[in-house]
Amino acid sequence: MKKIEFYTHPVVGKENKPTSDKYIMLSYFLSDLSDIGTIERTVSEIELVQNNQKTFDEVFTDIYGTISISVNAGTFICDRDTAYLTSNNPDLEPSLTLPLQEFINILEEWKNFLK
Repeated sequence: MKKIEFYTHPVVGKENKPTSDKYIMLSYFLSDLSDIGTIERTVSEIELVQNNQKTFDEVFTDIYGTISISVNAGTFICDRDTAYLTSNNPDLEPSLTLPLQEFINILEEWKNFLK
């Protein structure tokens, strides 16, 4: 099932929207990544974790601190197999867990759409 739809808004340009409310954190995360270079760097860093070359903390926490989603909507972490998009307001915006490869594929789709 498709989790995110990409579209071009006539005023603000390229956007994304979740296909269901349960994917809102994913939409927020993508919206934070509107630069192709940032997406490529993020995917490369996630792949270091996926390939067991570094831990999440070594790649992200030591460099960036917490990976916030949107304006304090939640946080992102991952392990070798799973992406966790944790909501700070779970009653309004549910947290989401995805297989890490699926998450990477969605990031790549977003990057290609933005080109």
